[in-house]
Amino acid sequence: MAKSPGLRQIAYISNRPAVLAETLTYVRHFQPWITQAVVLTPQPDAVKRATDGLDLDVVVLSDTDVTNEIPTQHSARNAHLRKALYARGPIDDVFLQSDDDYRPLKPVPVEDFLESGKLVSYYFYDLARWRRNESTYDGVQHASYLAMSYLGGPTLAYASHLPQPLDRHLFAEAFAEAEQLTDEAFCEWSLPLNHGRLRHPERFADPRPFRTICWPQYPHEWPFAFRPEDLAFENFHPEHYEPGHLFDGISTALDTADPAKQAFAKIERWYAFDLEAGKLRFPKGVANPWQTTVGRKAFVQLAKGMRKLNEYATFEERGS
Repeated sequence: MAKSPGLRQIAYISNRPAVLAETLTYVRHFQPWITQAVVLTPQPDAVKRATDGLDLDVVVLSDTDVTNEIPTQHSARNAHLRKALYARGPIDDVFLQSDDDYRPLKPVPVEDFLESGKLVSYYFYDLARWRRNESTYDGVQHASYLAMSYLGGPTLAYASHLPQPLDRHLFAEAFAEAEQLTDEAFCEWSLPLNHGRLRHPERFADPRPFRTICWPQYPHEWPFAFRPEDLAFENFHPEHYEPGHLFDGISTALDTADPAKQAFAKIERWYAFDLEAGKLRFPKGVANPWQTTVGRKAFVQLAKGMRKLNEYATFEERGS
């Protein structure tokens, strides 16, 4: 596959050298048009050792190479580090933003991210409908929604747990304008991709539904607003590969002998769990968040009873 002159670089912030190195083997195999990875990390020496020998140009920077002030709150820290990296690091004008646990599951051509010169983005929700408020992640979604709503822009949720193409200048512009409104932290995915479409719509293709398994980690942890289409990425959770978990028996490392069969096995298990959990049934022997505590087990049993009652009450209507 020929290298695209417009998109050849992927950028990470990472504190997990081994996970990152393994992820890069997937990227190199399924996205060979990516020829350089830029990594911002508090462990530069460990990342260099872990990625040594990869058939990929890996540029490693320490957090302190680009900033001296790092927020402690997780989501605020991520956005701050990315802003600093894109302003001061060796970043192309257009690049892929990613996390160290976003792994392709099949060949992904450059046109999936850059189509006729326009940036292609993937959404998973509408921020106006995101009502969870349990973590710093949720907090930056709400802040991004309020800012974009106030500015009169779109409000799709782009933290889809797969790589997204960005223009570093538009990224900086989005944060500069939003930060004039409030000191709250913003989502480093949803804010720039909505703001870019507001101020520079000609730079973007129509947004598309996301393509990720394991986002959420287990199907039905929250209701899908849009179902993932054309499953092409895994949001990697190491615990899924432990005994008794969803991908038990599958290696976390890329199976270079038959990567398609390995990827499809994960998709099949994710899909099967989705079908069963949607009916409040859970595959035996597979760990899941609904059967970990007495309280959650009791809630599931109650929900099953209510579901059966509803099915009974509507049987005549459905059968007519």
